[in-house]
Amino acid sequence: MDTLPTLNTDSAGKIMVTNIPTILSDENASAAMKQLANGAWDDIHSIYVVDKEKILKGVMPIHKLVTAKDDESVAGLMDRPKIVVKPETDKEKVAVEALKNDLKSVPVVDDAGHLLGAISTDQIFDILHEEHLEDFLRSSGIRGKGSWIIKLATANLPDLIKSRMPWLVVGLGGGIGASFIISRFQGSLEQNVALAFFISMIAYMSDAIGTQTETIFIRSLTLLKFNIFTYIFREFITGAVIGSIFGVLTGLFAAFLSGSSSIGFVVGLSLFLSMSMATVLACITPIILKALGKDPAVGSGPFTTAVQDFVSLAVYFTIASVVLSKF
Repeated sequence: MDTLPTLNTDSAGKIMVTNIPTILSDENASAAMKQLANGAWDDIHSIYVVDKEKILKGVMPIHKLVTAKDDESVAGLMDRPKIVVKPETDKEKVAVEALKNDLKSVPVVDDAGHLLGAISTDQIFDILHEEHLEDFLRSSGIRGKGSWIIKLATANLPDLIKSRMPWLVVGLGGGIGASFIISRFQGSLEQNVALAFFISMIAYMSDAIGTQTETIFIRSLTLLKFNIFTYIFREFITGAVIGSIFGVLTGLFAAFLSGSSSIGFVVGLSLFLSMSMATVLACITPIILKALGKDPAVGSGPFTTAVQDFVSLAVYFTIASVVLSKF
């Protein structure tokens, strides 16, 4: 059997259970029932069929076993494993694959196919729950694992501040940058006060579509294999189409509210460009973080919001200064 690689705490090999029922492929249903009754197993949704070398050959669901005749062969009752995972496989990927294939447990094998253990139903649900909480924390700019949320809720004041400060500092930096952008276009605002009416809307819509893109992308980046450039281009087209629709509608509203077709044009074009660019930024930020060896999810929340606010306001006031200076 292959020597197990060094495993991190989020790998299948670290969380798998090893006390699982197994049966040789040349045995019959009667022997399998006896084997099942002879132990207090960590997982009993399936019996794992192996050969004499402990290489996984199949999986026999319990419901097939209890309805089988005593002399029916195990080989005839077993199913081929829908998926197997290696010990180093990320536990979140295991949980996603289990859901995708409607599995109650997932076998863990080494490179040679030897059965090492299994990820049980309870573990699959625990993984999904933990990852959901972790994503929730990180989307709020709070550092920590999902399983840490109880400690977080009852933490002392210094620990609570330490966990929440880092990305808020980044967000503050982004806010200062956005304020700087606005201050540089003070003249445009003084001449066209109506521009101020739409600052929050431009920033919000860019943040909203960026958050939608990033929520999907950071998990896809972790769990799936795909052409990143194709994915980003598709998101850009999606942002451009949605941005054009909202840009036209909002531009018409802005023109009506301000009584100026020029203001309407500035607002509509800015919203179109900002929403298109936000989808690209939402993809690029996690890629950069992953390249730096960080979990892509930590780029969500205050960090990406700060960048998108800065870019969207820069686009808005740049277009405003160019367009309105012509009229």
